[in-house]
Amino acid sequence: MKDNKLDHILDLIEEIDKVDKMILLHENSSSAVMSNQYKNQKLKLSNYLVKELLTNSDNRSEVMYIIKLFIEKFYTNEISHLKFEENDNLKKIENIFIENYS
Repeated sequence: MKDNKLDHILDLIEEIDKVDKMILLHENSSSAVMSNQYKNQKLKLSNYLVKELLTNSDNRSEVMYIIKLFIEKFYTNEISHLKFEENDNLKKIENIFIENYS
């Protein structure tokens, strides 16, 4: 990975951290509008970060570990409150993982 790509990825992580702090700041607000806007921004930045990691890693499997660290740091709260609808395709995928790969 070239230095400019590394710098870009590190900037993305810093930006996600700032947005995450803004989510916490607006979490107890009477209006959920700001919090939802920051959550959407965090998700867009996160998607972009994962894409950048995957496309600029020279196909190294270690990048999956970095993505795992990122998810554990920035999505622990979301994961702990995760509930899928029964007919959701993601629920079906989750069930397959639980049944076959746990």
